[in-house]
Amino acid sequence: MYDPGIGLILCGGGGRGAYQIGVWQALRELGIDGRITAVSGTSVGALNAALFACGDLVLAQQIWTGLRRQTITDPVETAGRVLFKVMDYLGSEERTITLPNKEQLVNGGIFSRSGLVSLILDNGVHTCVSGGGMPCFVCCHNSDLGVPEYFDISAFPADEIPRYLSASSALPAVFPAEEIGGYHYRDGGISDNTPVKPLYDIGLRRFIISYLGSERADLSQYHNAEFIELVPSEEINLGRTDKKLLKAGTLDFDGENAALRIELGHKEALEQLSGISAVVFRQDRIAQNNPG
Repeated sequence: MYDPGIGLILCGGGGRGAYQIGVWQALRELGIDGRITAVSGTSVGALNAALFACGDLVLAQQIWTGLRRQTITDPVETAGRVLFKVMDYLGSEERTITLPNKEQLVNGGIFSRSGLVSLILDNGVHTCVSGGGMPCFVCCHNSDLGVPEYFDISAFPADEIPRYLSASSALPAVFPAEEIGGYHYRDGGISDNTPVKPLYDIGLRRFIISYLGSERADLSQYHNAEFIELVPSEEINLGRTDKKLLKAGTLDFDGENAALRIELGHKEALEQLSGISAVVFRQDRIAQNNPG
């Protein structure tokens, strides 16, 4: 009997994304990850989706625990850009700073994504995903059209993949937009932080969703679909309670904290999946639901 498998959806959440590596570890221990046939992700979930498509859990753990804050958000470059603005101000007769135009405000950012791209390239994630056989969808927000778009990066040449992963994680006002094909793309979480749609559209009807916050998606539009939703506890914030524009932990790209989140994701996923996976995703249930 043909089994289309399970779809894995990895939501965005910045530095909290390390939690999903712990979820992956739990899925492997329970023998579920081998049943996953396609994956999709938004923002940091897109990077984790690429790592999952490669199938190397140890590499994923090493990448996350080896992070340093300056890997993703380079304070030296940020300071340099601010310094140049100050120098422009001091060198002008009017003592004014030229404000960016509307397009620059929309598509600009504070930090460089060069660290993220280098991370992808140095670890060969792009070459592993390209032509790897597992559909791996990345959700990006088309800021020119105001809609989400989904790209199966497994079908792309390796050298194009980093651009889409960078685009999906381009948080407004933090990272600059990525221009692809004449359009500006930003963090997919702007329009779809839980990208079920591309996996549903290719025929999957059983899904596991790994959230990085307490908010759940409205899944009512996906008829005849079954979901296991893995929701983290407040511990994912590691005690941070700041109520700023960005949620606690979003820019926390620190290896030691990542290790804590991986451990938490592993523990909580095992707790939430205990007893559920055997009922919802067992093989004999598939046969019963698809006779003949």
